[in-house]
Amino acid sequence: MLQGKRALITGASRGMGRAISLAFAENGADVCLVARKGIEVEALAQEIVAKGRSKAFALQGDVSDPIQGGNIAARAIEALGGIDALVCTAGYPFDAGLWNKSLHELVEEDFLKVFNTDLLGSFRVAKGVIPQMIQQKKGVIILFSSTPAISGYNKGGPYTVTKSAVRGLAKEIASEYGEHNVRAYAVAPGNIKTDSTFNNLSKEDQVSLGQEAPMKRWGDPDEVARVCVVLASDNMSFVTGQTIVVDGGTVML
Repeated sequence: MLQGKRALITGASRGMGRAISLAFAENGADVCLVARKGIEVEALAQEIVAKGRSKAFALQGDVSDPIQGGNIAARAIEALGGIDALVCTAGYPFDAGLWNKSLHELVEEDFLKVFNTDLLGSFRVAKGVIPQMIQQKKGVIILFSSTPAISGYNKGGPYTVTKSAVRGLAKEIASEYGEHNVRAYAVAPGNIKTDSTFNNLSKEDQVSLGQEAPMKRWGDPDEVARVCVVLASDNMSFVTGQTIVVDGGTVML
């Protein structure tokens, strides 16, 4: 489905980013994988190359750092020869302290930590790939929002507010660059069973959150990855600016 395409994926070493990286490669895309920990992303690139289907390049980089984040796109373009799809999964890690604080207990720094990684980190990389996508007259940018950004939630204020802004960024990219055949989406996962989220919850929360959706289970990172493959493909050529919810039916638009 992605034969001949070149993809840049941030936050690639773990969770949904890892699943997306593997899915893109399995569907024929050459991939450039970015994570803060070079050892982990290098191992993933080697795993992909060993399967013999796609090329894979590893880049160590932190999207929350203005200099590093601003240079990621140029480094990836050099490695791949261009970028057809960008997937920004890099996000601020789950922090139980931030998640459980009420809004009036938060300070500005709590918001800025998440904002700098999830929103500005995505902006930094997207800004770097857009000129090249304009030049080649095609491109797909997939950002990561969340279901609380749509429905609201009674916990995790910094995450909800930031992920709401990510939806706005996707709409802005889609509106401004659609005439150049550049598409943009915000993927909004619900309760997805990644190690960083699931394993940091109490047993009680693991069970209760698994029952939120009509499908009565946690989602798997591979299920999110398959959605991203479709979005990056030519099958979605007249769909842009949309928030794609992957949550087993908890939020229905």
